[in-house]
This record gives sequence, structure tokens and C-alpha cells, in this order.
Amino acid sequence: MPALVFDDQQIENVIDRVVDRTFCMDFSWDWPGGVAFYGVCEAYKATGKKEYLEQLKAWVDENMDEGLPKLSVNGVSIGHSLLTLYEVYEDERYIETAKEMADYLTHDALRFGNGIFQHTVNSETYNFPEQAWVDTMFMAGYFLLRIGVMLDREDYFEDGLKQYHGHEDCLQDPVTNLYYHGWDNVAGNHMSGVFWCRGNAWAAITMARALELGRLRIPPS
Repeated sequence: MPALVFDDQQIENVIDRVVDRTFCMDFSWDWPGGVAFYGVCEAYKATGKKEYLEQLKAWVDENMDEGLPKLSVNGVSIGHSLLTLYEVYEDERYIETAKEMADYLTHDALRFGNGIFQHTVNSETYNFPEQAWVDTMFMAGYFLLRIGVMLDREDYFEDGLKQYHGHEDCLQDPVTNLYYHGWDNVAGNHMSGVFWCRGNAWAAITMARALELGRLRIPPS
């Protein structure tokens, strides 16, 4: 098999265009921004271009100054950006806000069954009683693992693992190993019953990253 040949500069140019396009979009403090800006943080880590984070920092600072919305399971995905900004800028506001999100998840977020987070969004209109969505593995589960490792918080880390295992039990098909989009615990079914591509991407990236974080985990003393 021939060796894979790629052009570093061409790839970096594409990353530049994706980041530029991201900041042309109008995001609120919710999961679309959480996911998009996680990508910006990953672009920074891949290229070392701090100008990516400067734009993200400006967006985050503006939103924090204006006041943040009510927390939700999906909305804490912005916490991924806060963790990266804290690592780079060491501004305590970022980690304190991230801790508020983690404490909300561990103490106040709606749950069902064996402690599984109910899917919630920043909206008074939409309600999903006792529903687990695969989104949560990225939005909240992976976030709890990251902040648990960063702060050496066993409670955060273990709750993140609980979400992984609980969502696997509810959503992973034992034949294909693919994930259903959601589980309705009240109706006792997988709702649409589809193996949602984006949802399986949530599962794939977060489970791979969980392995990396597990190796960094500091055992409790």
C-alpha cells in the first residue's frame, strides 16, 4: 500500500477557513456554540495558532459579562471551551464557571433510572421527560471526565463514567454496536429507532478521548 501523502500547508489553510467560517456564525451560549468552539479549541491544539483562541476568548468574555443563561445538560458543552481557555490564560473566571456547570450536573440536573441525565436544553418550550440522547455523552459526560482529570475531582470523573455506561446500556445496539439517537424511558422505546450518524460520532470521539483521559487520571489518595 502506498504511503499516505498530504500537504501540511494545505491542511492548515483548510483549518483557517473552517475557523474563520465558525466565527461568522451567530452562536448563543448553548450546544451549537459548545460544539463549534470545541472544534476551534482542537484547531488551536493542532496548529498552535493562538489567534483562534483570542477570538474565542473575546466571545466568551462578552457572554460572561452580559450574564449567562440557565444551565442545562446540553448547555454545559460550552464548558469544553472554558477548560481550554483556563489552561491557556489561567483566568480563574473560566474554571469557576466550569465548576458551576459541573456542580449543576452532579447535584441538580434531572436524572432517571440509574442516575442517567435527562436530555435538557436551554428552552422553556421543549421538554424530554426521562429521555436519554446520545448527545449527552459529549455535552456532559466527556465534560465531566475532562474537568475531573483537570481538577483531580473523583466525583466529577465517576459521574462522567456513569453517564457513559448508562447511555451505552440505553442506546447501544448489541448486534451492530451502533448507537440509537435516543431512549424514551417512559414509552420504553428508542423513539425514531435510527442509528443517527452524528450521534454515533459523539459516541466515537468521546469514548476515544475517555481512554486518553483514563490514562491521565490520578488515583485517589
